[in-house]
Amino acid sequence: MRNFIANAYSRVLVRSQWNIGIVNHPINSFLDPKLRPRIHWLPALTDGRFVADPFGVRKNGRLYVFCEDFDYGSHKGRISVIEVEGGNASEPQEAINLPVHMSYPYILEYGSKILCIPETYEAGEVALYESKDFPRSWSKVATLITGFRALDSTVFYHDGFWWLMCTNQDVGPHDTLFLWYAREVLGPWVPHPGNPVKKDQSSTRPAGTPFQHNGRLYRPAQDCSRYYGERIAINRVDRLTPSEFHEETVAWVGPFLDSPYPHGIHTISKVGDMTLVDAKRHKFIKKAFISAMVRNLRRIACGCS
Repeated sequence: MRNFIANAYSRVLVRSQWNIGIVNHPINSFLDPKLRPRIHWLPALTDGRFVADPFGVRKNGRLYVFCEDFDYGSHKGRISVIEVEGGNASEPQEAINLPVHMSYPYILEYGSKILCIPETYEAGEVALYESKDFPRSWSKVATLITGFRALDSTVFYHDGFWWLMCTNQDVGPHDTLFLWYAREVLGPWVPHPGNPVKKDQSSTRPAGTPFQHNGRLYRPAQDCSRYYGERIAINRVDRLTPSEFHEETVAWVGPFLDSPYPHGIHTISKVGDMTLVDAKRHKFIKKAFISAMVRNLRRIACGCS
């Protein structure tokens, strides 16, 4: 009953407001449980929008942060870019927008090309976009996987193969991990014979860029065991081959309790020797509270249950 009341309260009276922060530490520093990073938060948007899922590119002395730009009015996200130079950040500018909801714009720098694999699970595919006029003009160049409603697709190169990890909107969106591999980033992509290779709510759904440290591969994943977007698990990948997969959680990140956004985190990504994070705070919705009170008073007045 306590959980039911809490969930109903959060759905009706509270809105999650996510924002993006920049940390002047490399991503591997988050393996240290004693790390208390100083976070430079970008300016918050209005109540009706938020930005989350940051991935970055350093170019021409500037940091370009690609992110989900979510509008509560339409309940839909698009991919936007924020330009950061010195201590100044631009307003989010549209980079990729489709009729379906978009989020998690995973960035790959592939030779001289800058590629993006945004989450578009409503389209039932994993698609690859290439920057044609950086940073706000992109074209779809390939469909990597079809007929699969992938969430948070994460692509990286390791031990002679390209790897794609994701969960599925229809099959355990937070707790069931699927894996593909390919010799080239354009494919063909082969499903791992062990799919799903993992099932666990606390350390499965991708949460940013995998990274190498001291010769070992690490993978950020979301901990959704209590609620969505609570904190991040960092997993050490011990076996990753076309026939095997095994990883172990070795560190936890967030939430950042002493920050303006203390209620959760679900993305951590590498950009050079810096790290991008997102975090959320719960914001009370005054209009929703008043509407709920009016409805309850009317029920009391008419004797309704």
